[in-house]
Amino acid sequence: MADEVIMGYCVKEKASKPMKDAKEVTLKNGKHAMQGVCASCGTKMMKFVSAKKAATTSTPPSAPTPPTVAA
Repeated sequence: MADEVIMGYCVKEKASKPMKDAKEVTLKNGKHAMQGVCASCGTKMMKFVSAKKAATTSTPPSAPTPPTVAA
C-alpha cells in the first residue's frame, strides 16, 4: 500500500492532492473509505472507495482452524 499513491480532495486547497499515511477504514454504516492527511498542507482527508477495491487493498483475516475431535 505504501507504494500506491491515493488521491483525495483537499477541502482547504480546493484541489485533488495525494493522500499521505492513507489507511482503510470502515464507517458505522458499513461503507469503506481511505483516510489520511493532505501531503502539502496536513489537513485531514477522506475518500470513499468501493468494497471491491477495499477488499484488494486489505489483507484477508486468517481463517480459524476447526477444532479437532478426539475419537
